[in-house]
Amino acid sequence: MEDRRVPETLEEAYRLRDTAESLPERDFYQEQVFRLRREEYRARGIRTEISSRRRERQSAIEFSREMFFLEVQEISGRNGAGRQARTSQHEARRYAIRLDTHAFLKQLASPHSSAVELYRRNYLELLRMGKQPAEAYYLSRVIGLAGEAEFRHAVEGVRQSGYPKGRLPYTVEKTAIQIRDLPGGMILILLTFFASLFAFVWATSGWTEGASTGTVFFVTLGLIAAGGLMLISAIFIITFIRSINK
Repeated sequence: MEDRRVPETLEEAYRLRDTAESLPERDFYQEQVFRLRREEYRARGIRTEISSRRRERQSAIEFSREMFFLEVQEISGRNGAGRQARTSQHEARRYAIRLDTHAFLKQLASPHSSAVELYRRNYLELLRMGKQPAEAYYLSRVIGLAGEAEFRHAVEGVRQSGYPKGRLPYTVEKTAIQIRDLPGGMILILLTFFASLFAFVWATSGWTEGASTGTVFFVTLGLIAAGGLMLISAIFIITFIRSINK
């Protein structure tokens, strides 16, 4: 193993880590950062290794988040000039924050999913294609945690037709995402489903042999409306379930 310089200060350790030419070398200097950070904490009366690692990990997360926002700002700033560019940058950042929040929650639920990295990849690539921030946000959510081959296929579909797989599937998923993003959106869909089911059963019970023509007509309309609403609710519920892994 080659001799490596042992840094004496945190600043020197950070500099050597960031200029490392190989992954093993970077890992070595990252350990030196942890060592020097622990020594700093001991001097301040904090005697846990966890604290130093947690602080470094938090710094890395914040750095990657800021780099993501800077790239979003740079790409969105190319569309127009002056006030129009600033408006585009503000909107792109607003949707980037929404997407990053969703991605972090997804990664907390499944730490090995690389959700943050994949959602950021989706959003940046779609912005580079010239998509508006809102459209890029919903397309990123619909594409989800796709592998590289699946992602390239979806991007090609967006480039050719404007949709990853088709207009109808995209419209349904986008609407489901919009409802899900509402406070209590999923509860609202479930309540709608069970209310329409109750209305369907109630309308069926009103169908009797001695009913008048008017009653039969209104009962038929009620059955059609309740059945249609129940079908739509069921589609959204299925879409919600499928989107859990996206």
